[in-house]
Amino acid sequence: MRLSFLFLCVCLASTVLLNAQTTYEKGKIHDSIAVSGAKNESFALYLPSSFSENRLNPIVFIYEPMGRGAIGIPPFLSAAEKYGLILVCSNNSRNGPYEHNFAVANNLFSHVFSHFNIKDDEIYASGFSGGSRLASAIASLTNRFAGVVGCGAGFSGLQEQMPSAQNYAYVGLCGDRDMNYIEMLTDKDYLGQIKFNSTLITFSGGHNWPPQEQLLRAFDWLYLQRFKRENPLPQDQILEYYRADYALLEQLKSNNDQIFAAEQYERMLKDYSGFVQNDSIMYQYHIFKNSVAYKKKASALNNALNVEEKLMDKFRSRFTEEFENGDGATFKWWEKELAKLKSLVENKDIELQKMADRVIYDLFARAYVRKSMLLQASDTYQIAQLTRLLEMIRAKK
Repeated sequence: MRLSFLFLCVCLASTVLLNAQTTYEKGKIHDSIAVSGAKNESFALYLPSSFSENRLNPIVFIYEPMGRGAIGIPPFLSAAEKYGLILVCSNNSRNGPYEHNFAVANNLFSHVFSHFNIKDDEIYASGFSGGSRLASAIASLTNRFAGVVGCGAGFSGLQEQMPSAQNYAYVGLCGDRDMNYIEMLTDKDYLGQIKFNSTLITFSGGHNWPPQEQLLRAFDWLYLQRFKRENPLPQDQILEYYRADYALLEQLKSNNDQIFAAEQYERMLKDYSGFVQNDSIMYQYHIFKNSVAYKKKASALNNALNVEEKLMDKFRSRFTEEFENGDGATFKWWEKELAKLKSLVENKDIELQKMADRVIYDLFARAYVRKSMLLQASDTYQIAQLTRLLEMIRAKK
């Protein structure tokens, strides 16, 4: 309610050029800018080289899971320069209670929209890990964003905070060694079932902020969706995106990245249907999917995903039993199971290697978060138990 009300005011304010603005150097990350009217709240800011205080500008609100504004901005620099995006990342919004983060977001919105001239139809949100869940929650609750880029995690789990009938476009970005890889695949299926305007871009990487080239791909996709809605249709721009996508497809195929190439085929067939003659792409995709190389890779991935689900269930259940509800851990069992995971990391099957990395990181994150919670309660015994488990996991990474 508070977020929705604020955005009604925001969008009215953003259509009027402001008389007084603080001047910031363009092309530079400015950290720790104080949020007006908020105690001990600040944000990091980046103004692209094309920024002008005398016109309306597009903007990305970025949510970094540890509230590190200067860490959250660099992955977006290429996209910012290409599309003239203002980048804003809070130093106070981090993994934690949503009500607190909503209040921090409101304060930042109020400051930004009173100090900068913003295009009310080019407001974007993005985040990594817990910040990704927060970005989609805010966009879903307000329905005032043009698009969301969710990196390394999906949604909060609360129905009202998930994409459903809102107007924004959604891009998921996830590394193939990310612990939330299966989650992102599941979310892709959910969004497809409800016919939400969305796509999932996977790439080679772990549970980290995506590199700049992947964030640029995400914003290329978001702006392609925007151009497809324009009247008259900007055919030249759409063809430019098509050629770039086709070049990337050829690159992925030449690198033998069959899974990424299949994903690119499917995205192109969906994105350019009705805009570009896709018959040749459809034929190429048919040949590609029936190739021995793709079938072998797809089979290996499906096998790894099946094994991963079983391992995740086993480790999560055991962790809950021994570190959340129990009185202590059976470390001989953990040593044995972690040794099995280590053998998978060294397996010749690359998909099993990636799967093992995902499972190990999930367990590490679970133990790390649990330990952090217990530090506040000074539970020395459980802290010692979790410290030992973390050391065992580190030895296997």
